[in-house]
Amino acid sequence: MKSLILLCLSFVIMWNAGAQDTTRVKSTEKEIVTVKDDSTRTVVKVGEKDVVTVTEDSTGTVVKVGDGGIIVVEDQYDGDTLKIRIGNRTIKVVDSEGKTSVKTSREPVEKKKNHGKFNGHWGGVELGVNTFHTSDYSLYETTPHQGDDFFDLNHAKSLTFNLNIAEAAFSNDRKTVGLVSGLGFSFMDFRFDQPDHTIVKGSTPTHFLEPLYFEKVADKSKLNVVYLTAPLILEIATPLKLNAHRLTLAGGVIGGLNIGAHTKVKYGGSKEKERGSFNLNPLKYELTGRIGLGEFCFFANYGMTPLFRDGKGPELVPLTIGISFPNVGF
Repeated sequence: MKSLILLCLSFVIMWNAGAQDTTRVKSTEKEIVTVKDDSTRTVVKVGEKDVVTVTEDSTGTVVKVGDGGIIVVEDQYDGDTLKIRIGNRTIKVVDSEGKTSVKTSREPVEKKKNHGKFNGHWGGVELGVNTFHTSDYSLYETTPHQGDDFFDLNHAKSLTFNLNIAEAAFSNDRKTVGLVSGLGFSFMDFRFDQPDHTIVKGSTPTHFLEPLYFEKVADKSKLNVVYLTAPLILEIATPLKLNAHRLTLAGGVIGGLNIGAHTKVKYGGSKEKERGSFNLNPLKYELTGRIGLGEFCFFANYGMTPLFRDGKGPELVPLTIGISFPNVGF
């Protein structure tokens, strides 16, 4: 439980930090994203804002998301409690006598004045489950892999973590209808249902994707893909309310640029990690539908482009369903 939560919230750090002290992404002369890593502290900055900070020392690990630490995860090594704070909500995961319990609480906060600004529901963090709404292996009918649906997923562990770091909204005078855009990062995990294999580019002239099987029994095997995302979403604040929060309905399109991918196989105490393109589509777009209420939102992202390039792998079109915590300080 603790490892899963810490992994989700520090995913953006571990992807690019590696063994480097500083990693930068530039647009012309401007540094858009900076990752600084030293012995006890790792910081991801977008522009001048600290988006994610991970501090680790002899007492424990603290993960902060948001420039003001709107999400904080504290894991103390000398205790049995993991504390997570999201806005004014606190979640405690307590391990005691072989049992795990989850306790939640909410602190009263002073409401911020709206000042007539439209409240969009893009910026924040999201967690979803991945599957495929379309799958076609006809490319492999004349190969040794005919009938082998090697990209079958373990859906419970095929997760997407989205970090939406910027938001802009344009609305009508009544602030009830808005057009929302922004910028974010999407980290998509595809965990293979058969952990004893991974994927590689084949040796055939077309070099299309095929499975690679291991002689050893593996604990897990997955593909991870990272996208830079930008949405265009029409959002409507309905008259329906609950505790002064309006029910919002939204729909639109999200575009994505593939900025990295790797496979990872774990067996015994060993790990094998391979970075590459894996014939993945460099661009994607997906339709999104969202229902929100206050600090909570359900979403579904319906892919319109295959995961892999045409003729270079199985035709698999993703579908992601999940929850989001919008307006958490980005």
